[in-house]
Amino acid sequence: MESQKGATIILSDFVSRLKLDQVPGTVVEKARMCMLDYLGAVYAGVQTREAALARGFADKIGGNPQATMAGARGGKTSAPVAAMVNAVACHSLELDDAHRYATGLHPGATVIPAAMALGEHLSCSAENIWLAVIAGYEVAGRVGRAINPSHRYRGFHSTGTVASLGAAAAGAKVLGLDTKKTAWAIGISGSLAGGIFEFLREGSMNKLLHAGNAASNGITAAFMANDGFTGPTTVIEGEEGFCRAFSDEYDISKITSDIGGQYEIDATYFKPHASCGQSFGAIDAVLELRPEVEPVIKDIKKVTIQTFRAAAVLNQQEPRTIREAKFSIPFVAALALRKGGASYSDFNSDTLKDPDINELARKVEVVEEKDITENFPAKRTAIVTVELNDGKVITRQVDFPRGMPENPLTKEELRSKFVSLSRGPIGPDKAIQVADSVLDPDFQGNLYSFMALV
Repeated sequence: MESQKGATIILSDFVSRLKLDQVPGTVVEKARMCMLDYLGAVYAGVQTREAALARGFADKIGGNPQATMAGARGGKTSAPVAAMVNAVACHSLELDDAHRYATGLHPGATVIPAAMALGEHLSCSAENIWLAVIAGYEVAGRVGRAINPSHRYRGFHSTGTVASLGAAAAGAKVLGLDTKKTAWAIGISGSLAGGIFEFLREGSMNKLLHAGNAASNGITAAFMANDGFTGPTTVIEGEEGFCRAFSDEYDISKITSDIGGQYEIDATYFKPHASCGQSFGAIDAVLELRPEVEPVIKDIKKVTIQTFRAAAVLNQQEPRTIREAKFSIPFVAALALRKGGASYSDFNSDTLKDPDINELARKVEVVEEKDITENFPAKRTAIVTVELNDGKVITRQVDFPRGMPENPLTKEELRSKFVSLSRGPIGPDKAIQVADSVLDPDFQGNLYSFMALV
């Protein structure tokens, strides 16, 4: 009976039975937007040292040529390793999508490379890829909602933990697994999941492997389940299961409520800024007050940013690397005040060493406000107060930063973001062609034609 089913089985049953003609057109359209955003992040990310290191690892261990690794050299390796490489590339520049309520969850960098790599290996249809993406976002989003923000406060990174379950669901959908085997896949991935936020202390690269391992874990779990390797079918809700192990407070009802009515992919947000999403409220508030402050920027005495706990920890005033700078609210606030933005092109060695930006960053204090934390994640509030030497005070508050579902980027803005990120690696004409095709609801074809295009 339905009442006897646990959250894992309910989710698995939903995934196994999901058909494209049951999914609202707006949800499929959002999936296409997520795919385009993923590709833009990959095209930009393959140029990074971190992506090169991931490809070097893949070359060292080898693998059956099942799926394509992104990059100028291309090349194929096993599907799990290709998914890992592509996930690292996607996540490397802090440009990939994220979930509005599942703190720290980047579904695009994890679910999509898993679905694409496994789909390429199995020559599946493009339609099945869209289903896998929607299913993966659904599982990751629902579990992520249920355990956050407690999950984050314990030091866990949802991109490495929760996303493993989402990638497994995507893999199960590509393989066409039934409810039981889908539950096994999710159960296996729950034991493979991991990822902690200690990377913040030194801006270390291992954050990117959280995405890489999640994508790879998902394919491994789906393959194993398909062959009969079992996993716990109560992995999510069990007494020693995922929710209890990874959080102090959780709400199982968020995993099963209105399933098939509300789709988690709709809670995805796209990044207008190339930094940690928890900094977006501060950046937007700074940009709002910038016209008033810029003429007297040299007269700033102090900048105070009041925000929620998960953002307030991003308080390093003197970042040493670009990666650290992307997780430093003092730096991104100073960058936005000085340069008028915090986009991909604004983060470089020149801005990192810019004496004016660094001087201003040292004047920025980030503090947690209990009331703001209590309203998180319902709101992502930042209150920026600029105090001038003459005593004048200028304040702005942002509750829903740009990119969030309440304040979304338009499809044209997302398209422009993609073209700007990809025109270098693939050329402007090809960038426009890819954008038009991915967003075109009439573009179906098989995965081979899609892979050839992208």
